[in-house]
Amino acid sequence: MSINQHQFEQLTEMGISLWQHRTDETPSDKVALQPKSYLNINLNDLTSQQLFNDILLATGLSIGEINHQSDHLNLGMFNWYFTEKSSQNEIQWLEQQLITPSITEISKSPALKKQLWQLLTKQIQ
Repeated sequence: MSINQHQFEQLTEMGISLWQHRTDETPSDKVALQPKSYLNINLNDLTSQQLFNDILLATGLSIGEINHQSDHLNLGMFNWYFTEKSSQNEIQWLEQQLITPSITEISKSPALKKQLWQLLTKQIQ
């Protein structure tokens, strides 16, 4: 049953609280809807990084199984996007899409490495 704003205000004044369907976006929705600036990927540079090779090994993939696009890697189970370095430097998983800072940035940060391993362990089982 829906009510109009006037009825809602009257019920609220009488001390009757109501559940209201909110059409506002949640903060995570806003992050997902913001256009991202993804890095162009050089697969040769990635394969020279030990962390990248370790991730492939942990996920059971080989270089030959990766479908390289200009702005992401299609690993079959998920697409991996690399973002520009930002003040947030966080790792996100949105609808089978892994969004991370560059491998170089992750390699420099124990916190980012830990976050990446935990997320991959949780999502790929």
